[in-house]
Amino acid sequence: MSDFADIYPLVFTQGRVLERNGRTLTFTLAPAGRVSLPSGRIVACDPLTTSDLEPFVQAVIPGRYIVDLALMREKGKGELVAMARVRFTSKQPAVWVMALRKGEKMSSLGPGGYFGYTSESGTGAFMDATAFETADFAHHDDIDALLVELTGNYQPYRYWMEYPLDRRMNVVMFSSGDGEGRYASYFGIDDGGDVCALVTDFNLLK
Repeated sequence: MSDFADIYPLVFTQGRVLERNGRTLTFTLAPAGRVSLPSGRIVACDPLTTSDLEPFVQAVIPGRYIVDLALMREKGKGELVAMARVRFTSKQPAVWVMALRKGEKMSSLGPGGYFGYTSESGTGAFMDATAFETADFAHHDDIDALLVELTGNYQPYRYWMEYPLDRRMNVVMFSSGDGEGRYASYFGIDDGGDVCALVTDFNLLK
């Protein structure tokens, strides 16, 4: 957790250049949209599969929140989404806590262990817990058309989109790092004890 807390402010600084493990990494920020959370119960998941759909135990104030992405470019390689963030307030995190779902307990984790969702399609997302009552992407009538729309702003090797479900509900989707994997999310807590951010880490800086 301490490593994530140290890396977060660097990754989410526009134009930051970071030397890490012999690699030169450049970071830029990209707006991915605004996620509607009418229930205040948020889900981070791969929206194109049916697993890991349980919302986090920590709820937030219902609203519509900015989602932005930390894009990472390494010399000679394509651009990737390193982390995805929902910003609930403009305050800075003072403490980070792992985002947990029902039944998950930190005390059950071994050294280096973490909870997270599995991306099988190379896609991640933020959405309200009630979004899957509106649409189940795993059984989308025209999944090919959805994927074409999702990759509409594709560049090697990243993409994102804000996908409307109805007038109240949407999903913000994005490529998950360099593809398939299991990814943890963290809530940022400000000095006043309020949740100010939620970040999913795509494990590109390990």
